[in-house]
Amino acid sequence: MYDVVFYVAYPYYFPHFLPISKECKKNNLKVKYILSNNQNNKLMKKISIEEKLDYDFGEEKLFLINTKVIIFANVFSESLKLKAKKIFLCHGTGTKQCGFEMAFKIKDIVIVEGEYRYNKFLKLYPEYKNKLKKVGYSKLDPIVNITEESKNKLYEQYNLNKEKKTILYAPTFFPSSIEKMSDNFPNDFKEFNIIVKPHYISLERKRYKAQQRKFKKWEKFENCKIMDVNEYSLIPFLTIADLMISDESAAIFEFSSLNKPVIINKFLKLRWSYYLNPKKLFKRMDKDIDEYRDIGPNPKSYSEMVKNVYEEIKNNKNYEQKRLEKSIDICGIIDGKVSLRIVNIIKDISE
Repeated sequence: MYDVVFYVAYPYYFPHFLPISKECKKNNLKVKYILSNNQNNKLMKKISIEEKLDYDFGEEKLFLINTKVIIFANVFSESLKLKAKKIFLCHGTGTKQCGFEMAFKIKDIVIVEGEYRYNKFLKLYPEYKNKLKKVGYSKLDPIVNITEESKNKLYEQYNLNKEKKTILYAPTFFPSSIEKMSDNFPNDFKEFNIIVKPHYISLERKRYKAQQRKFKKWEKFENCKIMDVNEYSLIPFLTIADLMISDESAAIFEFSSLNKPVIINKFLKLRWSYYLNPKKLFKRMDKDIDEYRDIGPNPKSYSEMVKNVYEEIKNNKNYEQKRLEKSIDICGIIDGKVSLRIVNIIKDISE
């Protein structure tokens, strides 16, 4: 009998789950990971071995395993048939819906991070008030709790000059600013360390060859490190970066909630079908994020972005008030104890 099972559909679920499972073990809870066979199972196996997890592959195992609680980061409608208690912990923060409506119907507990999602879903689904739990964002716990020694080791691990400021470029795959970034991007910031952390879809799918070609050009610069698909977690780079450049990624909230400056690129490469049918774009884009874009500059061109980066590096207090106010609204309380609060929820519904 396990106390809790984590179902991992994609490798990028691990950064959300690992802090919780480590806290579970501290509380003497028996933990198991069930991994999907469908998404880069080699990487998922590698992560599981490195993290010394008790794991197995295949969604069908969810219906066979004897456990009190299963935690999902996606909806997985078949989970209705499971006897165990079911917790939904969305695989990312931000303003996107992420299947919450279905989650409320088929899960026993729905976890949210901050006031934004809590108040929104309380208003939309008042009948599910008892299922809704606001705890904060577990992914950030390791950053809050990191020691100075461990932080220094990250500079060594990624061969970065600790004397230089570090810029993190963490774009999404679509709609993205990657194709419209300069081929000379690392050289425009040659006095900084540059870390490029692409979305795994940018690296793995043939459709994004233009993005992959851009990465190949950038990796030739000495000050630029392109992270490959094996670097599944953004946490190390959120920890050591001094500034983040992104676009439509919810990572902007993760970074700004640490009270660090973000640049939110508005120069995006679209597919022709989106130019021909703008309604497709509006449907794809997250309109609710617009309310939160004032946590940093929103450059409409590459040259404007360069200017914004230097301004924010020079004075990182420019957007501090908005950053703290709105990012905490999204990510919730940042105290390094989110995983512990989730463990207490697991214990409560297990009784």
